[in-house]
Amino acid sequence: MALVSADALAGYLLEEAIAFLLSSNGYRLLQDSDADEQALRQAGHGLLVRGRGADHQADVLGDLLMPTPFSLPVRLFVEAKNRKSKVGLTEVRNAHGVIDDVNQHYSTELSRSYRHPLRRYQYRYALFSAAGFKKEAQSYALAQQISLVDLSGPAFSPLITSVERAARLILAEAVSADLTTFPVRQVRLALRSAFSSAGAEVPAAEAPYQGTDGGLPGNILASWAARMTAELQDSATGEGLILGFPAAPFILAMHPDSMEDFEAFIATHGPNIDVDIRFGREGVRGDWTITPVADPDAFRLSFGLPGALEAWLLSVPGQDRRRAAESRQLLLPTISLFLEDRLIRLRYEPVQAPAWPPPDEEQVEGDAGTDAADTSFLRRSLPARPRQRERPEVRIAVDNQAERLPRGLRGWSARSAEELMTVLDDSYPLHANLIRMAALHQGRLERAQVYDIAEFPPARTLRGLTRPTNRITASLIEQGRLPEEVEYPLQTGYDHGVQATHFTVPPDLVAALRALGPLHGI
Repeated sequence: MALVSADALAGYLLEEAIAFLLSSNGYRLLQDSDADEQALRQAGHGLLVRGRGADHQADVLGDLLMPTPFSLPVRLFVEAKNRKSKVGLTEVRNAHGVIDDVNQHYSTELSRSYRHPLRRYQYRYALFSAAGFKKEAQSYALAQQISLVDLSGPAFSPLITSVERAARLILAEAVSADLTTFPVRQVRLALRSAFSSAGAEVPAAEAPYQGTDGGLPGNILASWAARMTAELQDSATGEGLILGFPAAPFILAMHPDSMEDFEAFIATHGPNIDVDIRFGREGVRGDWTITPVADPDAFRLSFGLPGALEAWLLSVPGQDRRRAAESRQLLLPTISLFLEDRLIRLRYEPVQAPAWPPPDEEQVEGDAGTDAADTSFLRRSLPARPRQRERPEVRIAVDNQAERLPRGLRGWSARSAEELMTVLDDSYPLHANLIRMAALHQGRLERAQVYDIAEFPPARTLRGLTRPTNRITASLIEQGRLPEEVEYPLQTGYDHGVQATHFTVPPDLVAALRALGPLHGI
């Protein structure tokens, strides 16, 4: 294989990261044909799955350890695309062809060649995309029961950022090593070894793969893989992914704001939970949330849906509101998921709430034609999210009369910077001081400076330091007070190794804070 593009390599890394994040959800990665010699075969470039007509390469294939009564156990192919363009029909057709063939592997003639009956599995395919999916791909996937997981929503932004950064770094190492072919297998195995060390349900990796030109140095790969693992765990996405199985022809990949909060609620309220399902942000397509009816602030799960699936769930002209509720009651009445050794059921319970403002009170931006019309239609179709009690540590006042963001604003302005710092001063004064100090030092704070400012003991880790500012920024975006394109105000930086070496503040936020001057100590 020639040297890959950064986008293609990011797709490979994204597949491994997804398998890692799913490990808490009972997803056990299969790496060796010894796990099932009847259905799997080892090849030089990885694992192959036997089909009725051919063997199929499986870069990321795993068992779902979810006991399903009166059904075959599930094996899940994971494929991820990280590119600027939407995934089209070709990739979905290929996924369907693979699944159709491997699910027909079992036959009477084949079973007679084994002394024991074949272990049978139901193979499923989940196709993840960082840019979403084209309409024809979505329609075909719905018809053929291929699960499309849209990662273009804000809940998955930290994950995409992490894999793209890692892809650029490791590709630069390959270029500097003058490799003529890129050792994809070696890179995958290095990541799996690091994930295994981090406690993921990943079997011990096989011996490091060596390409025809020797591959990358083992110490560089090990350091890079450990760093990516630490970055994933440290980011908001590090809470993991949860696979949800509704009574519909698709799988939901849900991201918890806090796995600890979710597990604590289950421990208190039991495995059957009444939930509300709605858009996470008003008007943002593909960004949905699940919250418990009993206490909407107790936990939140985010997931994305392709646009065609949203339309399928919601759109019947002239019956917007009733159809929206009926669709969720019909197709998402119960979402089953598996955590550790427990089967959890999320039961949709509609929450009564006032209607959206009339369309003429708030215009929905979008391209002229279908997209703009579709977005405004979806906004009118769903009931408003009920006001939630605020977490004590994050106090963001909601003012319906607040000035709207100017159209075209893409970054931090003086007004939005002032609002952020006001919230931080009230809830997280340490983080406010860190951002101010970074702004005074060209937007960068060294690790040692953070310890000095925070007066942390040497044994204290900095893991999770950026999470409060990320949550507050996400809340401000959700309320329409920040444009979606802003960068998070405090970001982790790595110059070497697996520990954060510094923290940075985006240049536009630095400029906005300096414009405020003495008002915020800059």
